[in-house]
Amino acid sequence: MSTNRNKNRRQLPPLNALRAFEAVARFLSFTKAADELLVTQSAVSRQVKNLEDILGVALILRKAQLELTEEGKRLLPVLTDSFDRMDVVIGSFRRQSKKPPLSLAVPPTFARRILLPRLADFQRANSDLEIRIETPPVNPDFRNSGHDMAILFGEIETDGLIADVLMRETSSPLASPELIKKSNWPDLKTMIAKAPLLHIRQGNDSWHDWRMLARQVGFAGIPVERGVVVETADQAVQAAISGGGVVEVDPRLFAEELASGQLVPLFDISILTGRAYTLVCRPDETDLARIAAFRAWAMEALVESLPPEAAPAPAHP
Repeated sequence: MSTNRNKNRRQLPPLNALRAFEAVARFLSFTKAADELLVTQSAVSRQVKNLEDILGVALILRKAQLELTEEGKRLLPVLTDSFDRMDVVIGSFRRQSKKPPLSLAVPPTFARRILLPRLADFQRANSDLEIRIETPPVNPDFRNSGHDMAILFGEIETDGLIADVLMRETSSPLASPELIKKSNWPDLKTMIAKAPLLHIRQGNDSWHDWRMLARQVGFAGIPVERGVVVETADQAVQAAISGGGVVEVDPRLFAEELASGQLVPLFDISILTGRAYTLVCRPDETDLARIAAFRAWAMEALVESLPPEAAPAPAHP
């Protein structure tokens, strides 16, 4: 079996030598062949000489004007036809191949409330691009993840990353009209002191957001460590709609519930929390078409201005 394989093995010269001769023979010029092959003229000349040595025949007569020998004339059309056919087949593979997908990691509430309702415009402009969105409950370790880009929430470390702030978080207390009517809190201080509060877990601190709001409006001594703690803003809002308590969230993420009257703002208060939604990518990937396209679109479609009455929150203790 080994003997038959050896007998049938093709005895072909190196491909680079064949490509060099074919280019020189087509142009009858070492200079033009070198330009096409993106190598030096001397490299092309060496490859052709190497091919002639392997074959044991002259292929080109090196005169003032290059000429092909009879052997060169016989070899040229065979090589040109072979390379052309290879180009057609390989080109069809490239046309059939799909572009790499764009993979994104996005906070669940931001994905549902901000990104997905607007994403159709980006899809229409990039109809041949597959988009994969993951919604981890906490910020992923982006530097070691396989995502092309991520939208991270909160106070994050961006050293070594390209970071674009999309939205600085504001916070306002919201509740159902029924709960407000039933409770009839006379002022903000009474509401913070007595209302059933809904909390969204922030790391290991379940009470962080309400503590921050109370401190910022001058009621730092009022205890807020009561009520229900949930994992996402969506969960907290659903509990608030059902009358389960007062939620403190960014009203821009819940415009639908506010417009429908399911939730109502309380006491016309809005603060800046110091947190933000930030789009990040790696600096050596900003020129990739899919990343550049999404980044440009996001800076137009996802950047949201702050309400004029929003006040900055103090630094975290």
